[in-house]
Amino acid sequence: MPAALKHKLAVLLPLLLAGLNSIAAPASVSERKDILEAARPVISRLAGQPVKFKVDHLNTDANWAVLVGGLLQADGKPLDWSKAQSCNPDLDKMLWVVLAKADGKWRIAQAEICASEPPYWYINDYTWPCGVYAGLVEGERSLERECRAALRNER
Repeated sequence: MPAALKHKLAVLLPLLLAGLNSIAAPASVSERKDILEAARPVISRLAGQPVKFKVDHLNTDANWAVLVGGLLQADGKPLDWSKAQSCNPDLDKMLWVVLAKADGKWRIAQAEICASEPPYWYINDYTWPCGVYAGLVEGERSLERECRAALRNER
């Protein structure tokens, strides 16, 4: 096994295993602030302008966080989507950000600023702790419930 892969597994495996039996908790005010501030520079760069978040879901579990919502300009006005990278201004937009906390700092693992459909509609492999999926539903599907059932079946 390559050394780089061993290092990644050594870092990520304990985080993932910690999440197997964990219960999600809402982000505290300070944690929410830290998560949003960690995401803001990257999301602003993708949007081509300073942004303000409209948070629909912010779930944390075992040093992972999922942020789902929308974007506004820093002054609260609608975003100018013509400045955003690779966004069709005529389609619906959704913010989807996955962050991991390591060494006390939140870092983006995945980000989409202009998803026309919720990225979680297509999740079949639950690679993050189940609590980060809290409140995310697709039709009758509860992703958190499906994640926990999948983990029980793997044991």
